[in-house]
Amino acid sequence: MRIKLTDDNTNWLNWGKLVNLWIEDSSKRPDSVGALRQQLRDNTVDATVEGTDERAVVVQPYLGNADTLLIMIPNRAMRDKRLAEDIHPEIPGPYPLPLFYDTIFGGAQRALLSSQEKLDMALRRIGEYTINECC
Repeated sequence: MRIKLTDDNTNWLNWGKLVNLWIEDSSKRPDSVGALRQQLRDNTVDATVEGTDERAVVVQPYLGNADTLLIMIPNRAMRDKRLAEDIHPEIPGPYPLPLFYDTIFGGAQRALLSSQEKLDMALRRIGEYTINECC
């Protein structure tokens, strides 16, 4: 499932707070796209979610089992869609980081990257999120 958030600092913060709510209270996790959309509205998160309201949603925490090393990776379709719709590695330019990243770089201008470097950056991010458990 793909969720597309409007890219501004407040919206990302509101999304992070909603995810934090799901971490704190598993009973608050949505079980359908309709329930997710309602939570997005209730928490002032501007986003679109693919699928009908009836489509099932599962919010799955990482396993805390020390005996298991769980490595979560996107499937091929997810990766290909992200590259085609958001990264556009065939077009040189800045890497499409959410705007809230500008805060940690003090508003420095984003670097213009070659097509290859944009693709390389996408692969680095996939690798980073895989080992950092997206946290």
